[in-house]
Amino acid sequence: MIEENIEIHDRYQFELKLAYKLNKEKLYNYYNIETYLFFPINLGINKRTYKREQFYTDIHSYIRLKTPEVLLKNIIEGNGSPCMKLKNATIALEKGDKRAIEIWEYHTKMFLSIFRTALRDHVLFTLEKEHDKDIKYLLEEYIKRVKDITKTYRNLRKFVNIPTLPPNIFNLYLMGDEFISLSIEGFTYELLEGLKGRYEVYTKELIALIKDEIVYRKEQGFPSIPDKNSDNETYLFRKGVLKKFASSVLFLDTHHEKEGKLIEQLFYSFAAGLAMVFATLVAFYTQKKYGQYTFPLFIALVISYMFKDRIKELTRIYFAKKLRKYFFDHKTEIFVPGGKKIGLCRERFSFVKEKNVNPEVLKIRNRDSFTNIENDLLGEEIIYYRKFIKLYPKEIEKAYRDYTINGIDDIIRFNITSFLKRMDDPEKPIFILTDNGYEKTLGQRVYHVNMIIKFTTENEVKYKRFRLILTRRGLKRIEKVI
Repeated sequence: MIEENIEIHDRYQFELKLAYKLNKEKLYNYYNIETYLFFPINLGINKRTYKREQFYTDIHSYIRLKTPEVLLKNIIEGNGSPCMKLKNATIALEKGDKRAIEIWEYHTKMFLSIFRTALRDHVLFTLEKEHDKDIKYLLEEYIKRVKDITKTYRNLRKFVNIPTLPPNIFNLYLMGDEFISLSIEGFTYELLEGLKGRYEVYTKELIALIKDEIVYRKEQGFPSIPDKNSDNETYLFRKGVLKKFASSVLFLDTHHEKEGKLIEQLFYSFAAGLAMVFATLVAFYTQKKYGQYTFPLFIALVISYMFKDRIKELTRIYFAKKLRKYFFDHKTEIFVPGGKKIGLCRERFSFVKEKNVNPEVLKIRNRDSFTNIENDLLGEEIIYYRKFIKLYPKEIEKAYRDYTINGIDDIIRFNITSFLKRMDDPEKPIFILTDNGYEKTLGQRVYHVNMIIKFTTENEVKYKRFRLILTRRGLKRIEKVI
């Protein structure tokens, strides 16, 4: 099963997050994602102006484990809770050996990631509720659990602030402490925004929670203090770095390489050999007919060399086109830290003609007369991007036996600046009638890029359609059509 979420990351980038659910009963799971991008002709995006290399420059993806799902109340309760695992690993630091330090750092980062995700999920769940009784209960749980968890983590300080441990251990602990404080602040503000002034008693407690964390960070000397009279550069910078620090435990190692390199070189060698056979035959024939050291032989050798070079190059291009049908552009092997391979990813990019597009995709595209006129009745340029993922769930389970890993997140970030070059000015003057006559105003000139994604797994096939609304200034919005 594949879950998808698409959102605007910034003015020039959108982010597609794909969550691959693991079926642990199978030896391996596969996921096939086929993306079709339909471009208006007037954007000038085609195989001459937009090369494969540019596409892979514009797209950036990274693969990470899905954060283990733990309820906020279960983070601290039970012998197998993230808090208990972290506490046991922290106490074991007294040994001071390298392995104990690695285990402690692993559990610290896992605890931080799980805590942040539990906060987010609890806040979202609370804001989805409609009944006052449910909301009040969830708000009480949030306030109580946050205080209990922070107290438990900060009680571990005495185990890491000792002279027998390397200084970086205490520094990592402090980074985790600051991350917890910033996470509480951020999600509590999100909760307050969603409540919109309701539940005054709880609102006061939530604001007090934020104030306590800000005071705590000041006392600890953490510079991540927001200030309305500042550009808050340090605050945002540290928040971003700490988020990367905590989530680094979930990121997987990858090794990229071009697919089919050996076969490609063999065919290129064959092309070189074919060209050499031609040149050699011409040389033998001319020598036999006109003899050695003759002018005709000289001319024949020059001409054969010229054709030899062209034959080699044309044969190479021919084989390269044929091989692309059978091989992907890139192959990425996926490893857990430590070097164990848990899967692979293969990618392919090309422009395709409409007649070669899956009929179901064209049906979902559902063009109308306006679309045809916009494209000068010539159709659209279509980019086809395929991503094939193969994962070994049992290997993942072995590598992370302390936590339940239910899936892999594949985060794809796409930069659209290459599509903006031929767009008109983003604003156009228009006239509208008023009570006193008419007036001049501005309207936005937008372009529509349709994106259809086909998801295929062992058990299902599904399609999703999105519409990217672009102006020369960048992304305006993303609409989910189906």
